[in-house]
Amino acid sequence: MLTDPSPRVTDGRYFRSVLGNYPTGVAAITAVGQGGEPVGMIVGTFSSVSLDPPLVSFTPTKDSASFKALRESKSFCVNILGEQQEEICRALAVKGADDKFTSVRWRPADSGSPIIENSVAWIDCDFESITEAGDHYIVLGAVRDLAISKDSPDLPLLFFQGGYGRFSPHSRVMPAATDALEQIRFVDMARDHMESLAAELGMECSAVAPVENFLVRLASAGVPPNGGSPVRVGIRLPFEAPMGALLVAWADPATQDRWLDRGVPRENVKERDRHRDALERVRAKGWTITLFSEGFRSIDKRLENLAADGPTRQPDPHLSQLAASLNGPDAYERDEILSGETYQVRNVSAPVFDSEGNVVLYLTLFGFPVSTRGDRVLDIVARLVETASRVSDAISWAGLRKSIASAERRA
Repeated sequence: MLTDPSPRVTDGRYFRSVLGNYPTGVAAITAVGQGGEPVGMIVGTFSSVSLDPPLVSFTPTKDSASFKALRESKSFCVNILGEQQEEICRALAVKGADDKFTSVRWRPADSGSPIIENSVAWIDCDFESITEAGDHYIVLGAVRDLAISKDSPDLPLLFFQGGYGRFSPHSRVMPAATDALEQIRFVDMARDHMESLAAELGMECSAVAPVENFLVRLASAGVPPNGGSPVRVGIRLPFEAPMGALLVAWADPATQDRWLDRGVPRENVKERDRHRDALERVRAKGWTITLFSEGFRSIDKRLENLAADGPTRQPDPHLSQLAASLNGPDAYERDEILSGETYQVRNVSAPVFDSEGNVVLYLTLFGFPVSTRGDRVLDIVARLVETASRVSDAISWAGLRKSIASAERRA
């Protein structure tokens, strides 16, 4: 039997203040009115509902004049607003205004509903159902088309404690996956170090670890300084030669052979020997560098396209094909970096070890200028190696403490 609610529940202002501690994204719901004019409203209640069939929802108030105009259309478009679109948000949130779209640039979706320029993403929908729920409606939309905007600011506008704000990520970590829990535990010990390094250098630092036969970007901190989008976490990459060399450079020959088997045919003895020689040089140097090439540009483009699909448990087969086209060990073990020369650096990476000397993940820095002097590259590498060493120490100490605790329990 239901009990009577607390007086706090029936206090509307208090109810809103408590629920306001849950941050929400800000979406503009747009449509074409009966007269052919664009109509729209701002909501903080947009949500994904179902994948099969694809459904989304939002919950307008029953007395909303904007929703009254919207529901006269057969379709609507959800525009996820970006952190730089607060003015657009305020314009569309004004009650009773007839000229909301005067300063809003948009183009029509296939349904005719406005897609707002530079929104983070848009979802074009048909009205599926409208259900009464207290003083609101629950509106279900059947998704007909959707996309991430090419020129989006990437980070969304948020509504929190009664005001608009921005998402300022210190680091991004992939959701828990049953086959990556141990690796995520290691990354948790690396996050503070990654955030400090990214902030110091004004670059982006990612953590990559092996999960079965895949490489997985488990976490990332900072943003690239060149205006690019942060790397997406959770995407699985092929763990095969030449990808992931740092993870096998300190491994036993059998592990190295398995890595080579996944990327280089056994009959190609000469190429396999080149990789083994390169792995020895990686061990001696303690880090790797990747310069931009057409092969890596193709990989980056493919990763950018995959980002729209979100994390997946399976790697993209095209990535394996692209990885195989890279220039063998030259893809990760370059000639000596000269102080006075300039380089087009894609990324540099350094290994992180556990207490037993196994490489459990590696840290990677992205966001180099188009051309970087060799002395600057080497300075950045030195800071990366130092940071990776500190993470190794943290993981080793955690392992030692765990071993001591286990021994004490047995005693």
